[in-house]
Amino acid sequence: MNEKYATADAALYLGLKPGTLQIWRCTKHSPAPAYIKMGTRVYYLKKDLDAFIESQRVESV
Repeated sequence: MNEKYATADAALYLGLKPGTLQIWRCTKHSPAPAYIKMGTRVYYLKKDLDAFIESQRVESV
């Protein structure tokens, strides 16, 4: 089973502030990590956070 992270934990994992993830969700910022909304709660799956990190990778020339 894939680990679920609340916004604060996901932000810590990514090295961001929780408010950054909240703003990205509200503004449909792209690229942003995928999330799951269950009622009023928001969760991020570890695999989605890892995919987001990988998508930000820049190769030097």
